[in-house]
Amino acid sequence: MSHDAPPASSLAANAEDTPASPAGEAKAAHPMDMSIFVTAAAHDMKNSISVIAAFLEDALREMDEHNVASAADATEAAVHSLTHRALYETQRVNGHLVQIMALFKLDQGHYPFDPEVMELNDFAEEAAARVRPLALVKGIQVEVLTQGLEDGEGYFDRELIFSVVVQALFNAIKYAKTRINLSISQRDGLVEIRVEDDGAGYPAFMLERGFADRSSINNRTSSTGLGLYFARQVAQLHRQGTREGSTQLENGGTFGGGCFLLTLP
Repeated sequence: MSHDAPPASSLAANAEDTPASPAGEAKAAHPMDMSIFVTAAAHDMKNSISVIAAFLEDALREMDEHNVASAADATEAAVHSLTHRALYETQRVNGHLVQIMALFKLDQGHYPFDPEVMELNDFAEEAAARVRPLALVKGIQVEVLTQGLEDGEGYFDRELIFSVVVQALFNAIKYAKTRINLSISQRDGLVEIRVEDDGAGYPAFMLERGFADRSSINNRTSSTGLGLYFARQVAQLHRQGTREGSTQLENGGTFGGGCFLLTLP
């Protein structure tokens, strides 16, 4: 369907009524604070991805109940494997969005940093419960160890530390063979949180480089080091007197694999 062009006289009249703009300048009618827009968009994406992850978890649970993983039908087994991979990637992206949002708010001075007294055993069990559905389909056991705590309480920002620990657990699931330990201990007024796996351990370059900073982005490998950078920034937010939180990567530990260590005052 064709549309008749407006009369030339009408165009001329409109042009006369419209204030002139400097050459090459384009302005939105209603300027928007982009920081608010980006934060809201990331939050919306995070919620959508969380829903997708829940659907994938349900699908894998249904498959396991019908023994699809061990079925003779190669197609069904392949679908199970691909669904598992999709769940891992979905949860990884969701974790990255949470971390990006937090880092952005911290950089802008808008993050409501809110340390509070936390019951360490409950915290550890909740973090382990978040990753167990994925660990289960990979045949990996996630065990929580909190014996020997001095008072069983820590003082930290629950949302930030939970995000760090859960992402460390998801990373361990990717490389573990059969076992992961999440252990929390107290020593000399410090809380130590360890995530250990029975995989091959961290590669030498990661142990040598330590934790990432903003200069560690590798465009060739698409590695941003976001998780490690986020973990270090979050740890250092937690201070008590002259002490501040720290992070460390090791190989060895209980299973001889990789070990992520988070220490909080």
